Amino acid sequence: MVRLTEQEVSAMVKDLCRLINPKFITTSLLERINSATDYRISELKRENLPYVVVRPGSADEVSKLMAYASSRKIPVFVRGSGTCLKGSATYPFPGIVLRTSRLSDFKIYQNYGFFECGPGLRVLYVADELAKEGCFLPMYPGSRRIASVGGIISNNTSGHIVDSSVGKIRDYILGLQVVLPTGEILEMGTKSLRRAAGTDLTQYFVGGDGLLGVITNIRVRLVPAFKSAYGVAFFDSVPPLVKAVQRMYFERIPPPLFMELLDSRCAEIGFRLKELPLPPGPVLMFRAIGETEEIASYKVERLVETIQKEKPIECKRVVDMEYWDKVWSAREVIGSYIQRERKAFSANTEVVSTVANLLDCYTDCEEFQKGIPILEEVGKPYLFGHIGALTFHPGMYVPIAWPSEKKMRALEAVMRKEAQLNLKYGTCGGEWGQFSRRSDFDRQRYGEKTIQLVRAIKGVFDPNNILNPSILPEE
Repeated sequence: MVRLTEQEVSAMVKDLCRLINPKFITTSLLERINSATDYRISELKRENLPYVVVRPGSADEVSKLMAYASSRKIPVFVRGSGTCLKGSATYPFPGIVLRTSRLSDFKIYQNYGFFECGPGLRVLYVADELAKEGCFLPMYPGSRRIASVGGIISNNTSGHIVDSSVGKIRDYILGLQVVLPTGEILEMGTKSLRRAAGTDLTQYFVGGDGLLGVITNIRVRLVPAFKSAYGVAFFDSVPPLVKAVQRMYFERIPPPLFMELLDSRCAEIGFRLKELPLPPGPVLMFRAIGETEEIASYKVERLVETIQKEKPIECKRVVDMEYWDKVWSAREVIGSYIQRERKAFSANTEVVSTVANLLDCYTDCEEFQKGIPILEEVGKPYLFGHIGALTFHPGMYVPIAWPSEKKMRALEAVMRKEAQLNLKYGTCGGEWGQFSRRSDFDRQRYGEKTIQLVRAIKGVFDPNNILNPSILPEE
């Protein structure tokens, strides 16, 4: 990408101020840093900071911005809340950052059975608004308090949710409004609750990793809120816990909405900080759902019966909601708790297993650092994850005191090991999206031809390769 001179940047900012209200355009150094940073702050380089940060407030303003940038081949990086963990929220060269925070319309259409919202809304806000109307939002990232809906749609992630319970967000999208990199505004999908058969362009953008267009409006089917029942199990070690999850699938027990693992060290930290009695070992927590309380109760009792076959120390239904909320909180933000305890930053990872290989995958994750000197120096991983969704997060917590170069080497080693394990089990990340720091994995997993095809598709939508150009690997 060609870098602009100071004079060219100044002229560009003046041009943008004629397209969009200048109060929503800034070249502030602090704002440029804030708009190019993720949890790997040590990776940030001044020469790669964005030229300018723009907050358009409508599809029309996004269209003007994209048409301008495309005509001048200036990179545009779309940014929601910057919580993505695959590396796409930092940029290897400067450009325009398009922040979606003002794209925040929200409306429920009860008579049609859907709601519409802008991509800049936070997930928790949308979930709370839907809950007031007796509805459920089928996405639950760990960062839901700050994560934007647009980012979730672009990654097609359901977060903590067990895919085999309610699916992914793609299954609920009825339509999108998207601005192409060349500035055209597309309306696609349907206002019916019956989704399109055959070619449906919405599917190019849901899970499209932000490669093809800027999502400016989202139409999602209303989902009636479920009744829930809760349970928790304590084990003396992780292997029987893993076998209990396998048994759930082998015996065709209805998967719960959530099923989460904390190994002994994670459980001790989380429970202590929530002022709960310290658990005797690893913890398995789960939330079953149903159309009625009776159905939810039936499902959670079946889960308890199934888990008890693997002889936990204790497995029980939880009816005390104050207790459940503390248990769930001990898991929901465990990564932040560990960072605080260790005075470290997270080089977290996502390893996905098959049902059949879940126990072997656990063993590999428990020994994540083995044979890799820089990771052995970090130490044994803290192991937690969405085990009901067959996902482990071997948490590697790199000391803050390490030099930036050493931190980056550790992070790169973590990404290589993640790729190695997902290749071993024939899986891929189901939560954080593809490409960016995972590009080498994608090439190994699916072949160079697949990368070429994705690049060719991007070229159709984005002939000048200006939209989020750093996500795909260079040719």
